[in-house]
Amino acid sequence: MLSRWALRSGVGLLATGEVAGLLLLDPSHEDYKDYMPPELVEIWNSWDLDQELPDELPDELVQFYRGVFAREMEDWPEEIREVLIDRHVSLEWLRAGSQEAKNLDDELRRSGPLADVPLIVLTAMGNDPFREAVPHGVPESLLQAELEGKRRLYTDWAASVSHGENRSVDGVGHVTLHFRRPDAVLQAIRDLLGK
Repeated sequence: MLSRWALRSGVGLLATGEVAGLLLLDPSHEDYKDYMPPELVEIWNSWDLDQELPDELPDELVQFYRGVFAREMEDWPEEIREVLIDRHVSLEWLRAGSQEAKNLDDELRRSGPLADVPLIVLTAMGNDPFREAVPHGVPESLLQAELEGKRRLYTDWAASVSHGENRSVDGVGHVTLHFRRPDAVLQAIRDLLGK
C-alpha cells in the first residue's frame, strides 16, 4: 500500500519540481502481468475480485493472521504492534484492500509517466508468511517465476530513467520488506540523499 501511494504521490509532485528522487518498495506497476508467465496470469484472471466479503470474518482466520502479524512485528513496541495487528485483521482493512486491487491498474495508468529523477526500486525476492499461508493454488514453480518476472520488470523500470537502480532484497516478501530489512530501506534513502 505504501509503495503505491508513494508512486502516485511522487509522480504527482514531480511535475512541480518538489521531488528530487524516489524510493519504491516492491511497488505495483501497470505492466506487471506482461512480465509474468501466462499460466500465472490465467490463475490471477480467474479470481473474482467482485466477490462479496462476509459480514464477519471467521475467528480461526482472524487468529491465524493475528499470529502471522505478531511474529512479523515481534520486535515492535507493544502499543504500536497491537494497534497495527488489530487494523490489519479487520474487515474494514480487507474491504479497502479488495477495492484497491480492483482499481489498481486504472489508478497506475492515470498516474502519468515517471519523471527522470534518481530512482531506487527495492525488489522483495522472497515470499513472506502471508503469501505462503494463502497461495491460492499457485504452484511453487510459478511463485518463483513471478519473483524473476518482477526482478526483470523493476530492472527495466529503473533503466527507464537516467539514474535508476533496482536492488534485489533476498529472503523477504512484499509485505515484510520494510519489517525485515529496514537496513536496506535506510541505505537506499541515504544513497538517494547522496545524489
